[in-house]
Amino acid sequence: MNFSKKVTGLFCDAREKQRFNSALEKQYSGLYRLAFAWCHQAAVAEDLVQETLLKAIESRKDIECLEHLNAWLCRIMHNQFLDNIRYNRRWEWVEESEIDQHFCADCTETQLIKQQTAERFYQALSRLPFTQREAITLADLQGFSYQEIAEITATPIGTVMSRISRGREKLKELLQQAEDQQRRVVSLWRS
Repeated sequence: MNFSKKVTGLFCDAREKQRFNSALEKQYSGLYRLAFAWCHQAAVAEDLVQETLLKAIESRKDIECLEHLNAWLCRIMHNQFLDNIRYNRRWEWVEESEIDQHFCADCTETQLIKQQTAERFYQALSRLPFTQREAITLADLQGFSYQEIAEITATPIGTVMSRISRGREKLKELLQQAEDQQRRVVSLWRS
């Protein structure tokens, strides 16, 4: 008698596991979309979904009704996501408001492009005559008005306006030249 109950229990468990696994498979694409929306990185999203499904399989006894499976999985994934962030930050406490800052950081390529652009700008700016460079930096980088620049440099406001106008034109020309030179560089990588 005990043996038949055990065999019946195994078959029931097997059918229940199969039904549970089938329900998990149906949730995969929705979980992946949500994970990708949270972290914006395909590999991280895939890992997060796999970790979520693994935790769900390990604790499948905790869910009583498969109707609420999606919400239960989302809660597991939410907790796993926060745990991953905390772990990646070497166990620093992470507030939920900091999550956006963590995953919205620029990739290395974007950072390099920004750095190169800034370097080209500053190289072009350094090639301007001092009076134009001074007027442009006071206006555009420091935010001073033409009147304030005239007072700072002890020059007439018309001269300040002229220096800024000519300086911007020259800066635009220098940046265009730098961009043209960059286009002439032959890439060794073939696409």
